[in-house]
Amino acid sequence: MGTAQTNKTPEELRTRLHDIVARAHTVVLLDHSPDGRIVGRPMANVKTDDATRVHLVTSMDSKKIAELHANPRVALSIQDREGHAMIDGEAHVSQDRALIDELWQDSWKVWFNGGKADPNIAIVIVEPLEGTYWDGDFTHGLSYLWRMIKARLTDAPFQARPGDQESVDLRRH
Repeated sequence: MGTAQTNKTPEELRTRLHDIVARAHTVVLLDHSPDGRIVGRPMANVKTDDATRVHLVTSMDSKKIAELHANPRVALSIQDREGHAMIDGEAHVSQDRALIDELWQDSWKVWFNGGKADPNIAIVIVEPLEGTYWDGDFTHGLSYLWRMIKARLTDAPFQARPGDQESVDLRRH
């Protein structure tokens, strides 16, 4: 499969990736266990800010906190109706009370008996380094499906086109 060249600007690529990530209610956080295995766990996407930093809520006593302190390099796997995305980033853990107050949701009382003042609440902030997305909007999806079926029926190689997959540098400049 050849590499397609995009005709989108870097800002358009960042915006499309951001839109896919921000719409997702759930992401899969992939980090490293103490023995080096990759561990994945679904987590609620509490907030995606303008810089595509993803905020997740957890407990300070969870295994993932120790894993993140040992190795902050993570990936996020995201899927919504309009596309799929992977974010490569670094995670840090915050117990900033102002941030917790801003993000607090009453549904979290199930996990945090002390409410938003519970000392066990932690926010995992994933600082994105790079992202890749696969566009799944309706017209792009039909085009992709048609090219895939055509390749299958004719035994011709699949022809990638701009937009099938895009990578975006998300480091702050």
